[in-house]
Amino acid sequence: MDPARAFPGAPARRDVLRLFGAGAGLMAAGGLLTACSGSSSGGTSADGLLKINDQLGWLKLTQFGGFYAAEAKGYYRAEKISTSFTAGGPNILAWQQVASGRSFTGDDDNTNVLVAIAKGQPLVIYGAIFQTSPFSIISKADDPITSIQDFAGRTIAVTEASRQQFESLVKKAGVKNVRFIPAGTDPTQLTTGQASGYSGYATSQAVALQRQGVDVHVLYLEDLGVPSYGNVLITTRDHLEKQHDELVRFLRATIKGYEYMNAHPDEIGRLVATKWNNNGLKPEEEAATARFQKGLITSPKGVLQVDPAKMQKIIDQLVDVGTIGKKLKAEDVVDTSVLEAAYGGRTSLLA
Repeated sequence: MDPARAFPGAPARRDVLRLFGAGAGLMAAGGLLTACSGSSSGGTSADGLLKINDQLGWLKLTQFGGFYAAEAKGYYRAEKISTSFTAGGPNILAWQQVASGRSFTGDDDNTNVLVAIAKGQPLVIYGAIFQTSPFSIISKADDPITSIQDFAGRTIAVTEASRQQFESLVKKAGVKNVRFIPAGTDPTQLTTGQASGYSGYATSQAVALQRQGVDVHVLYLEDLGVPSYGNVLITTRDHLEKQHDELVRFLRATIKGYEYMNAHPDEIGRLVATKWNNNGLKPEEEAATARFQKGLITSPKGVLQVDPAKMQKIIDQLVDVGTIGKKLKAEDVVDTSVLEAAYGGRTSLLA
């Protein structure tokens, strides 16, 4: 179980580190996975299905409910695929498992992946779960923080890893009289009045507060002028070139899974808690998360999209703050051919 599920913020703590470039080199690889065959797709099962192992970027929570929906509803089997999803954790970096060949595909934070690519790892981004990162400044709805200007005169609880970035944003905007304090592991600093803003995951802390009856306002990174994706889908360049059809089949089924979850959030949220993860998750909390995250997953072009132009903005920002040591071209980092083939000119596969 996620150790912060009372106020489920452990994913936020991990991704915040990497979001602002403080954690990419700090986490050791861990958790050896079952090695794949030479093709890294795992070969063929006894009933003739292609076996694909996917490394999740975190624990088996509802942010990955689209994968489970695709399994439960038979979308992978319809593509003649047998899937295996390996849970991540605090000592597992999904990109390392993919780059090493232990997993055919996976998802990870875009900053972590970009840092790895800049250092020569043969990774490619072919989609994204969250069209904007759920990381945000959470405030009470009756005293909302709606812009960087609203930081003025406030006490804001932020992680140590993200503090420098927020200080930079405040300075750039010319905002004065802001007091930053260390963010705790849950948002009680907000409810007790210690802070009027709390940095955390909207899909975790904001949902938890709402379930406690606290009406909140969420200010996303995008609202602060920080472009971001959450959980980019990755594979190796070799897999993309040599097993393009397998990736298309996998992604096509996954698209259907995320579309199904968005259309039936309560059903899939509860199934995640009771069937996919048996470590004590609360069905109603996962259902609430599934409902909340719909707006972060959808886009006008469909689910799991990634835009090279937006990724270039992300790259440029990371270069500016020194997280990435050299300029990357988004066209060398992002490949949209799998998405294009999977959608076949449509914006939805279940509609």
